[in-house]
Amino acid sequence: MTDEELLAALRESVRQVLEKMFFAEPLDGGSTALEADGLAVRVAFDGSPSGALVLAITDAAARRVAADFLGEDESSVDSAQTSEVICELANMICGSILSRVESQTIFRLASPTILSADHWRFHFEPGCGRVIHTVQLENGSLTASAEIQEKLCPTGEKSGY
Repeated sequence: MTDEELLAALRESVRQVLEKMFFAEPLDGGSTALEADGLAVRVAFDGSPSGALVLAITDAAARRVAADFLGEDESSVDSAQTSEVICELANMICGSILSRVESQTIFRLASPTILSADHWRFHFEPGCGRVIHTVQLENGSLTASAEIQEKLCPTGEKSGY
Protein backbone atom coordinates (compact mmCIF):
# COMPACT_ATOMS: atom_id res chain seq x y z
CA MET A 1 0.00 0.00 0.00
CA THR A 2 1.29 3.44 -0.88
CA ASP A 3 1.34 6.44 1.44
CA GLU A 4 -1.19 8.12 -0.87
CA GLU A 5 -3.63 5.20 -0.51
CA LEU A 6 -3.20 5.22 3.27
CA LEU A 7 -3.75 9.00 3.41
CA ALA A 8 -6.92 8.71 1.31
CA ALA A 9 -8.24 5.99 3.66
CA LEU A 10 -7.34 8.12 6.71
CA ARG A 11 -9.07 11.23 5.34
CA GLU A 12 -12.25 9.38 4.38
CA SER A 13 -12.37 7.44 7.66
CA VAL A 14 -11.95 10.56 9.80
CA ARG A 15 -14.65 12.39 7.86
CA GLN A 16 -17.12 9.52 7.82
CA VAL A 17 -16.76 8.52 11.48
CA LEU A 18 -17.00 12.11 12.72
CA GLU A 19 -20.06 12.85 10.59
CA LYS A 20 -22.00 9.61 11.09
CA MET A 21 -21.17 8.65 14.68
CA PHE A 22 -20.26 11.96 16.34
CA PHE A 23 -22.45 14.45 14.45
CA ALA A 24 -19.44 16.67 13.74
CA GLU A 25 -18.64 18.38 10.45
CA PRO A 26 -14.87 18.24 9.85
CA LEU A 27 -13.13 20.73 7.57
CA ASP A 28 -9.70 19.91 6.14
CA GLY A 29 -6.75 21.92 7.37
CA GLY A 30 -6.47 24.30 10.25
CA SER A 31 -3.94 24.28 13.01
CA THR A 32 -2.80 20.94 14.29
CA ALA A 33 -4.19 19.61 17.56
CA LEU A 34 -0.61 19.31 18.80
CA GLU A 35 -0.30 23.06 19.17
CA ALA A 36 -2.76 23.19 22.05
CA ASP A 37 -3.62 21.30 25.19
CA GLY A 38 -5.57 18.20 24.46
CA LEU A 39 -5.80 14.46 24.51
CA ALA A 40 -3.86 11.93 22.45
CA VAL A 41 -4.83 8.28 22.00
CA ARG A 42 -2.97 5.43 20.28
CA VAL A 43 -4.54 2.26 18.87
CA ALA A 44 -2.03 -0.34 17.71
CA PHE A 45 -3.08 -3.15 15.38
CA ASP A 46 -1.57 -6.47 14.36
CA GLY A 47 -2.23 -8.16 11.06
CA SER A 48 -0.95 -7.90 7.57
CA PRO A 49 0.15 -5.12 7.76
CA SER A 50 0.61 -4.07 11.39
CA GLY A 51 0.76 -0.50 12.59
CA ALA A 52 -0.97 2.14 14.69
CA LEU A 53 -3.37 5.04 14.60
CA VAL A 54 -2.68 8.02 16.85
CA LEU A 55 -5.31 10.68 17.34
CA ALA A 56 -4.75 14.06 19.03
CA ILE A 57 -7.65 16.37 19.75
CA THR A 58 -7.88 19.72 21.51
CA ASP A 59 -9.66 19.77 24.88
CA ALA A 60 -12.58 21.89 23.70
CA ALA A 61 -13.16 19.74 20.63
CA ALA A 62 -12.89 16.54 22.70
CA ARG A 63 -15.54 17.73 25.17
CA ARG A 64 -17.88 18.73 22.34
CA VAL A 65 -17.40 15.46 20.44
CA ALA A 66 -17.99 13.46 23.63
CA ALA A 67 -21.14 15.40 24.50
CA ASP A 68 -22.55 14.97 21.00
CA PHE A 69 -21.78 11.25 20.99
CA LEU A 70 -23.36 10.72 24.42
CA GLY A 71 -26.33 12.99 23.68
CA GLU A 72 -25.51 15.06 26.75
CA ASP A 73 -24.96 18.72 27.48
CA GLU A 74 -21.28 19.59 27.28
CA SER A 75 -21.22 20.82 30.90
CA SER A 76 -22.41 17.43 32.19
CA VAL A 77 -19.62 15.39 30.54
CA ASP A 78 -16.62 14.81 32.81
CA SER A 79 -13.01 14.18 31.81
CA ALA A 80 -13.27 10.40 32.28
CA GLN A 81 -16.25 10.22 29.93
CA THR A 82 -14.45 12.45 27.43
CA SER A 83 -11.39 10.19 27.49
CA GLU A 84 -13.52 7.07 26.99
CA VAL A 85 -15.35 8.59 24.04
CA ILE A 86 -12.13 9.77 22.38
CA CYS A 87 -10.71 6.25 22.81
CA GLU A 88 -13.81 4.91 21.08
CA LEU A 89 -13.43 7.53 18.32
CA ALA A 90 -9.84 6.34 17.73
CA ASN A 91 -11.05 2.71 17.66
CA MET A 92 -13.72 3.50 15.08
CA ILE A 93 -11.39 5.46 12.83
CA CYS A 94 -8.75 2.73 13.02
CA GLY A 95 -11.30 0.05 12.13
CA SER A 96 -12.60 2.13 9.25
CA ILE A 97 -9.12 2.63 7.83
CA LEU A 98 -8.31 -1.06 8.03
CA SER A 99 -11.55 -2.08 6.33
CA ARG A 100 -10.73 0.31 3.48
CA VAL A 101 -7.13 -0.76 2.92
CA GLU A 102 -7.28 -4.50 3.66
CA SER A 103 -10.90 -5.60 3.78
CA GLN A 104 -10.08 -9.32 3.51
CA THR A 105 -7.51 -9.37 6.32
CA ILE A 106 -8.23 -10.10 9.97
CA PHE A 107 -6.69 -7.57 12.35
CA ARG A 108 -6.31 -7.53 16.10
CA LEU A 109 -6.72 -4.07 17.61
CA ALA A 110 -5.10 -3.33 20.95
CA SER A 111 -7.02 -1.38 23.56
CA PRO A 112 -6.65 2.36 23.03
CA THR A 113 -3.90 3.94 25.13
CA ILE A 114 -3.92 7.54 26.26
CA LEU A 115 -0.55 9.12 25.55
CA SER A 116 1.14 11.67 27.74
CA ALA A 117 1.85 15.05 26.16
CA ASP A 118 5.58 14.33 25.84
CA HIS A 119 4.84 11.32 23.57
CA TRP A 120 2.65 13.18 21.05
CA ARG A 121 5.24 14.68 18.76
CA PHE A 122 6.97 11.42 17.85
CA HIS A 123 3.76 10.06 16.30
CA PHE A 124 3.19 13.15 14.20
CA GLU A 125 6.56 13.40 12.48
CA PRO A 126 6.19 12.64 8.77
CA GLY A 127 7.93 9.52 7.59
CA CYS A 128 7.77 6.62 5.21
CA GLY A 129 4.68 4.58 6.03
CA ARG A 130 3.18 7.33 8.22
CA VAL A 131 0.55 9.79 7.04
CA ILE A 132 -1.00 12.70 8.94
CA HIS A 133 -4.32 14.47 8.49
CA THR A 134 -5.74 17.44 10.44
CA VAL A 135 -9.34 18.60 10.45
CA GLN A 136 -10.85 21.68 11.97
CA LEU A 137 -13.94 21.10 14.11
CA GLU A 138 -16.46 23.61 15.45
CA ASN A 139 -14.34 24.54 18.46
CA GLY A 140 -10.95 22.95 17.99
CA SER A 141 -9.03 20.52 15.86
CA LEU A 142 -8.25 16.86 15.48
CA THR A 143 -5.05 15.42 14.02
CA ALA A 144 -4.76 11.75 13.09
CA SER A 145 -1.63 9.83 12.20
CA ALA A 146 -1.78 6.38 10.60
CA GLU A 147 1.36 4.29 10.40
CA ILE A 148 1.92 1.01 8.62
CA GLN A 149 4.86 -1.18 9.54
CA GLU A 150 5.81 -3.55 6.76
CA LYS A 151 7.01 -6.99 7.78
CA LEU A 152 10.70 -7.73 7.34
CA CYS A 153 9.95 -11.12 5.74
CA PRO A 154 6.77 -11.01 3.64
CA THR A 155 4.37 -13.89 4.16
CA GLY A 156 5.32 -16.96 2.18
CA GLU A 157 9.02 -16.20 2.01
CA LYS A 158 11.37 -18.38 4.04
CA SER A 159 14.54 -17.25 5.65
CA GLY A 160 17.79 -19.06 4.96
CA TYR A 161 18.42 -19.31 8.71
